[in-house]
Amino acid sequence: MRQKTSITNVIKYAGAYIALEIGSGFATGQEILQFYSSYGLMSIPASLISMILFAWAGSRVMAAGYELRSVGTAQPYQIICGKTLGTFYECFVLFYLFAGLSVMISGAGASIQEYCGVNYYAGGIFMALLVFCAFAFGLKKLIDLVGMMGPLIIGVALFVAICTILPEAGNLSGIFARAETLTEIRPAPTWWMSGILYAAYNLVSSLAFLMALGRDASSAKEAAAGGIVGGILLMLTAVFMNMALLANLDEIEGSVVPTLKLASAVSPMTGIVFVFVLLCGIFSTAAPILWTICRNLAREGSRNSLIIALLISLDALILGQLPFDRLVGVIYPISGYMGLLLLLCIGKYRWKRR
Repeated sequence: MRQKTSITNVIKYAGAYIALEIGSGFATGQEILQFYSSYGLMSIPASLISMILFAWAGSRVMAAGYELRSVGTAQPYQIICGKTLGTFYECFVLFYLFAGLSVMISGAGASIQEYCGVNYYAGGIFMALLVFCAFAFGLKKLIDLVGMMGPLIIGVALFVAICTILPEAGNLSGIFARAETLTEIRPAPTWWMSGILYAAYNLVSSLAFLMALGRDASSAKEAAAGGIVGGILLMLTAVFMNMALLANLDEIEGSVVPTLKLASAVSPMTGIVFVFVLLCGIFSTAAPILWTICRNLAREGSRNSLIIALLISLDALILGQLPFDRLVGVIYPISGYMGLLLLLCIGKYRWKRR
C-alpha cells in the first residue's frame, strides 16, 4: 500500500524539528560560535557532519514514532536503547533537560538585557512564565505552534546572515583566518568531533518529542521526510550564521548575544524583528523541553503535571541566573558525549526493525 505524504505536513514537521533544535544557544549565536566558528575553515565540513546526523537520526526517530503509534511511545529511550541503557538515559535526560531549560531562560534574560537594557531577571521571568503557560495547552497545540515558528526563525536568521556576509564576500580567506582568536572556546579537540557532538547533544534532549511528532504523521515516509528536510535546513542556516559571525568578529567581540548585534547592524528595524524571532526560537525549544520533563514525572494533562511544571519553571529560573555563555560552554559539550552512544542505539534500532 502506497504511503501518503503531504507536503504541508512535511513542512510542518520539519519546522517543528528546526524550532525544537534552535534554542537560545543557536539563535543567539553562542553555539555556532563555539561548535563551528572556532575551527575556522574546518567549520564547514563540521557543519556537514552535523547536517548528515541531524537528517539521518531525525528521520529514523520520527519514522519510529509513526511505526509505534499503535503501541505508544511512553518510554522512548527504552524503545531505542533497550531497558537497561534506556532507563539510564531517561534518568540522565531529566537532569540534562532541566539544565537545558535553565540555559533557555538564561538566554532570554541575556537577549532582552543586551537589546533593551532592562534587568537580566526580567527576561528570564518572562520566558519561564511563557513556557509554563504553553505547557497547559497540551502537545497537539504545542506541535502546531512550534511548527509555525521554525520557518520564521530560519527565514529571518538567513536574511541577517546574508546581509552581513555580502560586504566581506571578496575576503573569504580573511574571514576564516579570524577564527584563530576563538580557539579557547572550542568544545572538542577536533573539528569533526565538534560536528558530531553538536548533533549528539541535541538529539539527547529531543528524542521523546521527535517520536511524538512522528506519531502524529500520516505515514512513516511523511515522518521521515520531515526529519530529513528539517535537519538539512537547520544546518544550512548554521553554515550561513557561522560565516556571518566569522566575517564580523570585531563587531561582536564581548557580546553574549552576537547574532542580535549583527541584526541591529543591518538596520534598527531588523534588530527589533530579530529580538522577537530570537525569543520565539528560545521558546520553541524551552516549551518542548518542559513538556518532555513533565511527561516523565506525571500523567499529561493532570493536576500534578501542572504543579510539577510550575516548580520546574521556578527552579530553572533560579539556575538560569548563571552567565549564559558559560552555561552553553559547559552543559552542551558534556551532554554531547553522552549522546554519542544514543546515536549508535538509533542506528542499531533501525537495523533491527528491518
